[in-house]
Amino acid sequence: MKPIIVTSQHNDQVKRWRKLQSRKGRQSLGTLWIEGEHLLEESVKAGWRVRALIVDQSREAEHRPWWEKRNKNAPVYFLPSRLYRTLADTETPQGIAAEVEIPKGEADRAIPAEGVLLLLDGVQDPGNVGTMLRTARAVGAAGVWLGKGTVDPYNPKVVRAAMGALFHVPIRMIDLHEELPRLRSAGYCVVGTHPRGEHVHFDVSYPGRTAYLLGNEGRGVDPALMRWVNSEVSIPMPGGAESLNVSITASLLLYEYLRQHRGGH
Repeated sequence: MKPIIVTSQHNDQVKRWRKLQSRKGRQSLGTLWIEGEHLLEESVKAGWRVRALIVDQSREAEHRPWWEKRNKNAPVYFLPSRLYRTLADTETPQGIAAEVEIPKGEADRAIPAEGVLLLLDGVQDPGNVGTMLRTARAVGAAGVWLGKGTVDPYNPKVVRAAMGALFHVPIRMIDLHEELPRLRSAGYCVVGTHPRGEHVHFDVSYPGRTAYLLGNEGRGVDPALMRWVNSEVSIPMPGGAESLNVSITASLLLYEYLRQHRGGH
């Protein structure tokens, strides 16, 4: 397929790609913007459809081997460096990007029959959410569910922090007030954290169906959601720290679950 050369910032495709810089634009188009061969490779491996490849024309020779080998049907657009840099989200652009379709299955309301879930209530830092997605992939989590107020998982900063995990972890945007009762009815044990939790995290035996509920970096979990929590656990901090970063907390929770259930991995 012959590359399409685009030189004007007023081109319709360029205008479309600019929309992907906002959550509203991503939602309306059903696509997201990703950069670099690593993320492109991960999206292809996961079966996400690449709608368009965008290449900095000055670095075409550098990236041609990848897109000639891995790109099947998506049109390839060549942009001059000055125009490409206006679209790139990073300070040092890698010279290749793509518009990728967000799978429609994201809206599936099915509850996993087994496994561990991360439930996020108003977690706003993109780096935290990206790191949690990365950890969730590492342990083989059944999914990450994002409640209202949580940063868009397709935000470029989340995508970069997740290092490709975004394409492999089942993600849902939900209303926790609706979904927590459903999880409880499906037999899930919903676990919250608190510095003075009733049980020390490492002393708890977690069932196969476990959902960890984590809250906003400043205010924590909405108190109205705590009625659905089976138990609150504390993570020991003998060094005297008041709290842990929410993504570190998630890692400790997930890896303790994995330790207890590692026979199945």
